[in-house]
Amino acid sequence: MKAAPPFDLSSNFYRTYELDAMSDDASPARSRFFPNGGKRMTIQTNLPNWREVLGTALVGAAAVTFVPATSLGQEEDLTTLADRLIKLRGEVETLHDDIESKQQQHRNRMASLSQRRAELEAQIQRQQLSLKKLQRDVGELRSQAKTIDEESGALRPVVKEVSSLLESHVDSALPFTIDERKAELRQVRSKLEKGELSTPRAINQLWTFVEDELRLCRENGLFRQTINVDGEDQLADVIRLGMAMLFYRTGDGQVGRAAKNNDAWAFQALDGEPAAKADDLFDEFERQVRTGFFKIPNALPGGAK
Repeated sequence: MKAAPPFDLSSNFYRTYELDAMSDDASPARSRFFPNGGKRMTIQTNLPNWREVLGTALVGAAAVTFVPATSLGQEEDLTTLADRLIKLRGEVETLHDDIESKQQQHRNRMASLSQRRAELEAQIQRQQLSLKKLQRDVGELRSQAKTIDEESGALRPVVKEVSSLLESHVDSALPFTIDERKAELRQVRSKLEKGELSTPRAINQLWTFVEDELRLCRENGLFRQTINVDGEDQLADVIRLGMAMLFYRTGDGQVGRAAKNNDAWAFQALDGEPAAKADDLFDEFERQVRTGFFKIPNALPGGAK
């Protein structure tokens, strides 16, 4: 606030008055008011020039009137500043809450990650223990395998001999898929010689082959295979009754049987009643009839037609 200017105390602001004493012998009372003994004297009073005083008062009043307007503007500025401060404080509190929330989320996430890390470390330890156990087991198995290989080395000649005996059996048995059965035995023998097959596995495969041969002895069925009839290879239907008898029927309707002469098998044609019985047997098998009473020709080795 701007203060009003003080009164001007210059010489023209005051008036000079001359006072006459009533007598020269002034009384003591008069002497109090006239110090020079009642003589004429000129005194300077502090009586102001009222016109000038009035003008000065008007100026001061104007200044005083202007002061409240300036104060009102400052109050408005303070109110605006207070509002801004309140708004900024609210924003600060909001940001503080957001930071606290994010920090809490970060702490929760770190706690979760720490727990997960502990679980993974425990799992790694368990896996490491399992790995060590597996390594010990593998070492023991390798040692056992080495011992078995050393022991099975003595069985290798036996396996070859058994394979050769089984191949001879195939040659002497009923002529049913002879080439396929002999090829299986040769493959086992070849892999064994090349080291692609261990002796124990070779023995297992030979045993499986023997089981298949026993199964052939128990089963009957209708099949197709290539046979040699009168020096000519033909694809024909064959009926195998276990590994005891084998009948065939060619594409032109000729029927016959597998016969063994002088330790060799040959396919011989049938005619008459034996041929009719064999033909009826093929018809029954084609109708999926596998059980019942059938009249068949005697096709046993050395049997009559």
